[in-house]
Amino acid sequence: MRSRIIAVTAAALAATAALAQPAHAAPLVDGVYRFAALTDGKCLVWPKTHASIGVVSLGDCAETASTSANWQVLRRPDGMMEVSPSGSNPRTCLKVTSQHSVSVTSCGDRYADWAVSYGSDGPGSVVWADIEHTPGDFSPSYGKIVDDPGVTGRIVVRQAPVEPHYWALQLAG
Repeated sequence: MRSRIIAVTAAALAATAALAQPAHAAPLVDGVYRFAALTDGKCLVWPKTHASIGVVSLGDCAETASTSANWQVLRRPDGMMEVSPSGSNPRTCLKVTSQHSVSVTSCGDRYADWAVSYGSDGPGSVVWADIEHTPGDFSPSYGKIVDDPGVTGRIVVRQAPVEPHYWALQLAG
């Protein structure tokens, strides 16, 4: 009886782990990408200003005079990733604020640490990306970038149970 309870518990834990990170997920390789909300195809966009800073929101998946949907993903030496506006000068990064909103500003601290993985459910299905803020200290800013209609700009970082939250992954070309 006891071994059966242990087996059932182990199976339940394995199922939970599979939901949190599907077996076919892999780290995203360095490159330039667009991340589109699965609900309506709008992309994560950043404002094109002289300093490439400002609040990240959802918008058209294109380059315009005032915004860009292109994001450069680069692996840091510590294994975390930087997600930065492609071609920003000075260099800036995707960053979670103390209010759990998402902005573009300096790259230099734990609020700019991300894990970005991708996967697919097979041929013909969307290739998705999972963008998670993973500071080394697991501070309260830990969580996934979520498309939340109740938030100005619709972009926020939330902890579980808002998981999983995937974005359609597109190579910027």
